[in-house]
Amino acid sequence: MEILQELNDFARTNAAALLWRLVAALATLLVTWLALRLARPTLRKAFSRNTSARARTLQPLVQALVSVTLLGAGIVLALEQLGFDLTAVIAGAGVVGLAIGFGAQTLVKDVISGFFLIFDEVLESGDWVEIDQVAGTVEEVGLRVTKIRAFDGRLWYVPNGQIQMVANTNREWMRAVVEVSLAYEQDVPRGMEVLAEVGQQWASENGDTVIEPPETQGVLRLDASSIVVRLVIKVKPGTQWATERELRLRTKAAFDREGIEIPFGRQVLYLRREEADSTTAA
Repeated sequence: MEILQELNDFARTNAAALLWRLVAALATLLVTWLALRLARPTLRKAFSRNTSARARTLQPLVQALVSVTLLGAGIVLALEQLGFDLTAVIAGAGVVGLAIGFGAQTLVKDVISGFFLIFDEVLESGDWVEIDQVAGTVEEVGLRVTKIRAFDGRLWYVPNGQIQMVANTNREWMRAVVEVSLAYEQDVPRGMEVLAEVGQQWASENGDTVIEPPETQGVLRLDASSIVVRLVIKVKPGTQWATERELRLRTKAAFDREGIEIPFGRQVLYLRREEADSTTAA
């Protein structure tokens, strides 16, 4: 009887300890869940105060890191409350992570590349970029993939590990480049003079956009039916396309007003008539 009583006491003691451990683990997970619920709106509110492109780029990354950190810490602490050896858990997680790393090298490459893309400020949300055959506006720079919205609306998912070269049009300044063709019969210096007047007039009306005065460059090419000249203006990034469209419109109107011909493709045909050999004909 005494043995049975001792067994019952031992079972009750262990059951109480196990129940307490279970309650502590559940409480730890509950606190972790509350921390996650509190951290997400707090981070969104903090980032909403800064409307810069860099803040928009870092927001999803920071939210993901904070969520993963809190969740991982909560799970580890809950396992410790249940009696698991914390050192063994961390060591086991390290071994599992190493095995996953060897089996998913492409994923690891994407994550490392994404980190340096953000760290080096190569890409930011809102930038217009060209990556290989993809061109569009960066919507999100993640640790694994970068989302790019093309002009026609398609959303491209580009793995960060595959990004080798990036052409970014939102850094410091851009050039608006307008090439104009003149007919060979036209007075080329006069055409360049009118083109320069168009550029100067536009620059005087858009001083907040212009970084350097416009420059009318010399003859670029002698094409089959035209002489090509060029007007360039250094402007703020993101304004170059609208500037080029406006300059082309004004150039066409100025050339029409001044009677300067913008050539079209043409061909010159030489007709040769051969007279029949009179001797042969006879």
